[in-house]
Amino acid sequence: MSEIRAIVIDDEQHCIDTVQWLIDKYVPNVKIVSVFTSPTKALESLNESNPDLVFLDIEMPEMSGFEFLKRVPEKNFEIIFTTAYDEFAIKAFKASAVDYLLKPIGKQDILSAVEKVEKNKSNILPEQIEILYRALNKNSILKERIAVPTQEGIRFIKIKDILYCISDSNYTFIHLENSKKFLVSKTLKEIERILSENGFLRIHHSHMINIQRIDRYIKGDGGYVVMDDNKSLSVSRSRKEALLAIFDN
Repeated sequence: MSEIRAIVIDDEQHCIDTVQWLIDKYVPNVKIVSVFTSPTKALESLNESNPDLVFLDIEMPEMSGFEFLKRVPEKNFEIIFTTAYDEFAIKAFKASAVDYLLKPIGKQDILSAVEKVEKNKSNILPEQIEILYRALNKNSILKERIAVPTQEGIRFIKIKDILYCISDSNYTFIHLENSKKFLVSKTLKEIERILSENGFLRIHHSHMINIQRIDRYIKGDGGYVVMDDNKSLSVSRSRKEALLAIFDN
């Protein structure tokens, strides 16, 4: 089986690390030759990297994955989009016949996507990208943020900025990046219903975490996770298996 040269473009380093780890561990015929948190730098280095395959995040502040592709004069590589979008986006990807990985990415996801690329080598057509772009942008507000009631009113929070949620009786503290937190007028169970399909997992009766924001897992009776802000959160014994299954440990 011939080697596939790949690059990863994602503005979040922990997402790059996840793809790289999964590729290194499970897909030996794919070699990641470069990774970029900046799509602009990726464009500048594209000829030098000369990839056969690009893992491309859709939502990036500098430029979107779509804008990146528009600036590539000749797309002589395969594309697998990576995205944190939820179930409505899956229909859009299928309708456009574009390969994708839904975050949080697991072992089987990446194996299936690479296998599909190997079997159906064909550059993505502009029409496919246009179908996908239009379908995803129909619900741009819903896919990026959740609306939660606070004491001051309703706050719209970016889902990707949420690190974890901690129960406080009939309220929930939502902890964000940069040590920000909000007390919202919903129980953790209600918050779980909103976020469970967006890469969040209840690891304890008192808290739920963003799987993409785990820094490490420490083994033990139930064990505990350390999040990106160095906060340690215990994992109940009954939920340990569900957590580890995600990473296939």
